[in-house]
Amino acid sequence: MEQPEYQIIMKKPNLLKCLCFACLAIMLSCVCNSAEPRILIVGDSWAQTIGALGLMDKALAQAGFDNICSVGEPCALGGTRAAQWVTPEYGRKIKETLDAHPTVDMIHLVIGGNDVLRRIKEQNVFEVWTEEERAREWDAVARHIKRIVLYCLACEQVRHVVIAGYDYLNAATAQEVFALLGQNFQFGGMTQAQVNQCFIEHERRKRDLALEIEGCAYIHNLGLMQHHFGALPGAPKPGGPPDYAPFPGGAPAMPMPDAAFTPVNIAGKEYPGDGIHPNEEAHLVMLGNAINVVYKPFLQTSAPSATAAAQ
Repeated sequence: MEQPEYQIIMKKPNLLKCLCFACLAIMLSCVCNSAEPRILIVGDSWAQTIGALGLMDKALAQAGFDNICSVGEPCALGGTRAAQWVTPEYGRKIKETLDAHPTVDMIHLVIGGNDVLRRIKEQNVFEVWTEEERAREWDAVARHIKRIVLYCLACEQVRHVVIAGYDYLNAATAQEVFALLGQNFQFGGMTQAQVNQCFIEHERRKRDLALEIEGCAYIHNLGLMQHHFGALPGAPKPGGPPDYAPFPGGAPAMPMPDAAFTPVNIAGKEYPGDGIHPNEEAHLVMLGNAINVVYKPFLQTSAPSATAAAQ
C-alpha cells in the first residue's frame, strides 16, 4: 500500500545507519546465494516490506526451510495497484525477474489494497454508492487481480500463485497520522466497521478467485492480528482452506491492534504506527500462516532445476 513520507520529519539517516542497511542487503544476498530461490514476491508496500527486510526468508527458516529463499526486487513496489500490474510495463517486470531466477516456481502476491484505498479514503462509499455500485467497484479490482494471477500462471516455470490477504486496518490512526502528512484518509466519515467491510468484500473476491483458478491459493488474514496479540479475547482465528471458515476472522467491527504496528514519531508526538502498514512481527505471523496453510506442501516438492527451467 502507499508509503507515508515519515522521513520528511524524521532525522536524516547517518553514515552508520546507511552502512547497516548496506550490510543487511549483503547478508540477505549471501543467504539467498546459499539457498534456492523458489518464491517471487509481487505487489505493494506490504510486499515491499516482506522483500526488503527478508521476512519471507526469515519465516521460511523458522519453519525449517532454510534451504529455500525468495526474490523481491523489482516486483515488490510500494504504492502500486492491481490496475498497474496488468499493464505491459509491470508484466515485463514479472517476466524478466522470472527469467533471471529459473528455479522460482511460486508467486506470493500482495495486491489490491491501494485499489480499495483509492476508492474509499476520501469518501463514504456507503453513502455515495449503492450496494450494486460498490459490488461493481470491488469486482473491477478482482478482475485485475485475476488477470495478474493468470499472467503469472501462464509463465511456464510458475506452478502456484498464492494471493496473500490483508488484515483489518486501523482507520482512526490512519486518519490522524496521514492528516499530519497532508493526505486525506478521513474515509468520508465511515466507521471502522464500514472500512473493514470494504476490505472484507475485497478479500472475499480474492478467496473466490483462488477457489476458481487451478494453481491459485489464498491466505486469509482478516482478524489474525486480533487473535495473535490477544487484543480481543475470543476473537476467532481466520479460517483456512478449503472452506475458510470462519470468514472473516476476528471481530469485523474492530481494527488491527496497535501492537501490530511500529510506533512513529511525528513532530515530537508518538503514534502507534500509521494504521495501514504492519510491523515486522505482524508480517512474520502472516507469513507463518501462509507457510503453514499453503506453502508447506508446495515446498516439500522439488523445484525445477535451473538447467531444466532454462530449456
